[in-house]
Amino acid sequence: MQGERPSEESSADFIAPTANVSPARTAVACLAALAFPGLGHFVLGRWGRGLTIALSLVAMFALGFAMKGHLFTPVPGEWITYAFSFLDMGIGLPYFACLAADFGFKLEQLQPAVPTFEYGNTFLLVTGALNLLVTMDAYDIAVGRKR
Repeated sequence: MQGERPSEESSADFIAPTANVSPARTAVACLAALAFPGLGHFVLGRWGRGLTIALSLVAMFALGFAMKGHLFTPVPGEWITYAFSFLDMGIGLPYFACLAADFGFKLEQLQPAVPTFEYGNTFLLVTGALNLLVTMDAYDIAVGRKR
């Protein structure tokens, strides 16, 4: 179908940024998105997307613990723990709540022998990484680049 112009419905989700963007609203949305999954979208009035994100990422976080995964903290001399800690911290307040409650950080002696241990670790890491991507999505919506 060469030469045909795309219809309005088939146009991309990305649009040109608008000039009347509130920097304060953008900052609040981004900080809220970093604090808790989906919260930035709630701030922007995207209730459906925010609820989907919140339920999905909280479920992934819980499943990570159910599969006997654990959260990482940086260990001097072990550079990979810094990367893993950064990804785990991406989930926001749930990571710091677990840190304050000392839950999920201690590695039990037989925990790595559980067949789902690595899957649990991966779920926890990916949950943090996805929340960082969700924060970028909230930013794009706040500045008007995405609907």
